[in-house]
Amino acid sequence: MEDKTSRRDLNRRLRQSVNVPPTARRDFLKLFGGVAALAMAGPLLPRHAFAQEAQMPEFDTIPDAWKGSGEVVVVTWGGIGTDMQRKAWFEPFEKLCGIKVVEAIGPDPAKLKAMVDTKTVAWDVCQIGRGAMIELMKQGDYLAPIDYSIVEDGVTADYRSEHGLDIVPYSQNIAYRSDVFPEGPTNWVDFFDQERFPGGRTMPIATKGNIPELVGALLADGVDPKDVYPIDIDRAIKKLYEIKPAVVKWWESGAQPMQMLIDNETPIATAWNGRVKAAKDEGHPLELVWNGGMVLNNAWLIPNGAPNLSNAQKFVAFSSSAIAQARYSTLLPYGYTNVDSAKYLSPEILKHLPTSPENYSVMVPYRHEWWAENRPEVIEKFNQMMLS
Repeated sequence: MEDKTSRRDLNRRLRQSVNVPPTARRDFLKLFGGVAALAMAGPLLPRHAFAQEAQMPEFDTIPDAWKGSGEVVVVTWGGIGTDMQRKAWFEPFEKLCGIKVVEAIGPDPAKLKAMVDTKTVAWDVCQIGRGAMIELMKQGDYLAPIDYSIVEDGVTADYRSEHGLDIVPYSQNIAYRSDVFPEGPTNWVDFFDQERFPGGRTMPIATKGNIPELVGALLADGVDPKDVYPIDIDRAIKKLYEIKPAVVKWWESGAQPMQMLIDNETPIATAWNGRVKAAKDEGHPLELVWNGGMVLNNAWLIPNGAPNLSNAQKFVAFSSSAIAQARYSTLLPYGYTNVDSAKYLSPEILKHLPTSPENYSVMVPYRHEWWAENRPEVIEKFNQMMLS
């Protein structure tokens, strides 16, 4: 029987590593509870933020390999993210493929593990981060391999792993008030330059599932973007010491930097791209800096022993298709993991997506494997900085 302490430790590490999507809401808070859950809940979007929906591309035909019968249980984070997935993916999948989507909320990796351990798996497809995938696979045979034989070639190697297919890319970027700084900042060197760009800063804390700005610190210190990984933790923390006096708050939830920007409590912040777009659409004088941003994403994972395995593979293939991904990006300003999606999107939509070629080329992709391995050291050294 598994030791209770080791199980608690697994749960803790899984929750540290999971990347919660930028659209999760109260169901995730209910699942994990408290401020820590709010911190991990990603860049939440208000339901009214994107009321004007653009016309989504439509499917002409689909491969026979995606068709079937029965049902598939898909577990997502709820909120506007699931609302838009329903329109972009679930409804056309049911209509074209003949498979009913049964929705569930709250894809807790610890619960997935317990289901597999007890052979009581009730889920077929789960929206969880690749970091959680790595932790699960370290513990045992908890995930089924993805059937890439039915997945479109447009899902490139960067977004493929044996037991997970990446979805819903979003980014963590510099954001600023354009009425305070009409000419910028334009990069991380500017973010750290308190003479040219005076005023407070707000940046993410290292704990509670957040991603501290080690990448931004290294870019500010002159490291070439292609050389950021493996991250020199000591060098990045040393650079953060320089900006620490100007940081009026190390934020724990995506709502905090946005409120501080809107209230002009700080003119420059680190924030998530979707939240900045939503606030700008509501009339706030905000701008986003793609240069040096960090691209993150979730992944579709299939529990080992999924009751509808064949349908799960078909859903993963369908929802990762170029048209399906473009449909989602049309509804929310988050990216695609199928490079062919770009041709189905207008220039106006593309310019707001982290995966559009112009934006993606100047950002640094998040490396899940590195963070899964090094997060404990990052947290320890970040906390030493905070206490000094």
